[in-house]
Amino acid sequence: MTGPAIRAVLLDVEGTTSAISHVRDVLFPYARERIDGWLRSGRPGVAELAAAVAAASGRPAAEAGDVLRDWTDRDVKAAPLKELQGMIWQAGFAAGELTAHVYDDVPPALRAWTGAGLAVHVYSSGSVAAQRAWFGHTQAGDLAPFLSRHFDIPAAGPKRDTASYLRIARALALRPAELVFLSDAREELDAARAAGLRTVGVSRPEDGSPDTGDHRAVTRFDRLDLLPGEVSHAV
Repeated sequence: MTGPAIRAVLLDVEGTTSAISHVRDVLFPYARERIDGWLRSGRPGVAELAAAVAAASGRPAAEAGDVLRDWTDRDVKAAPLKELQGMIWQAGFAAGELTAHVYDDVPPALRAWTGAGLAVHVYSSGSVAAQRAWFGHTQAGDLAPFLSRHFDIPAAGPKRDTASYLRIARALALRPAELVFLSDAREELDAARAAGLRTVGVSRPEDGSPDTGDHRAVTRFDRLDLLPGEVSHAV
């Protein structure tokens, strides 16, 4: 792979570092059950989120709970939903009621990449708060020290938009080709490549071996040789 030396890694979460089933079967129901309680709680920022739900859905703020549950069930990547989910999950992690999942090949890879001088960043549709809580409370321990920057939809834009990856590169003061993006979603990989990023598809059998198109693909992080300046995968 030719071009400028790679200086940083940009990671998707669901299906890439972590099992889709854990998010869908554990975290989503946990937050869904607590939506009404949080909307009534008077916690800082919740009223503003309810107003944002009303503005986005065209329904009264009093019906925000119904809208949020519908969005949850359809996995709508709506910023107000992701923000509230992140707040609820953060509280759940802090209370010891939740533990995040990462695949067993992820912690060694994070240590190796950062030890080799690469910065590792996260880009997920989940809120920045949710990302920080997630990686701070995994079954493998606190992985937050290995992660430099976090990006979500409000910060960077939708993950299938090419412009989002250009914003991230600018925020990191990097040329796009100095970033390598890892994801299980072909549309995201296509958008990142169109922006000039290097791309690696992650097609985990545990998550149904998703089709990552014509992007270089691996099934595990330990099948990827990733060092500053180069990307290759093991045979």
